[in-house]
Amino acid sequence: MEKEDTLPFNDCICFQLGKTVRQITKAYRKELNSYNLTHGQFFMIIAVMDEEGLLPSELADKTAQDRATTTGLLDRLEKDGWIERKPDSKDRRSLRVYLTSYGRHHKESILKLFEETNHKFLNRFTQDEWVQMQNLLNRLEQPMANT
Repeated sequence: MEKEDTLPFNDCICFQLGKTVRQITKAYRKELNSYNLTHGQFFMIIAVMDEEGLLPSELADKTAQDRATTTGLLDRLEKDGWIERKPDSKDRRSLRVYLTSYGRHHKESILKLFEETNHKFLNRFTQDEWVQMQNLLNRLEQPMANT
């Protein structure tokens, strides 16, 4: 039986991207544990800190999460006292997301953790390399052409 031509395991883009994500996640893990936040909750709270008063659907778009995942993350953040949902002043059927006093109290340290950890990885690239990396990642996000 002949062996089919296959790519070596390490040439698999899904494996390489997953390995990279795990390494980056690991860099945040210890600090996140001290806030009792998961990786997903951390990025959702960063999104809220970046722009309060968004609708959950807007946060889903901003964080590239589906709406069900976003709802789960917001439920947990609300239960743990990080955020609160308030009725929209123009449409009482809609809820907007805001930091609580607890969330505001930790905002500076959370943003510092985000910036410092992000810079540890970004500093591995020149400005041109980072722009190129963003372009390459954006290309991967484009829908596949029908072949």
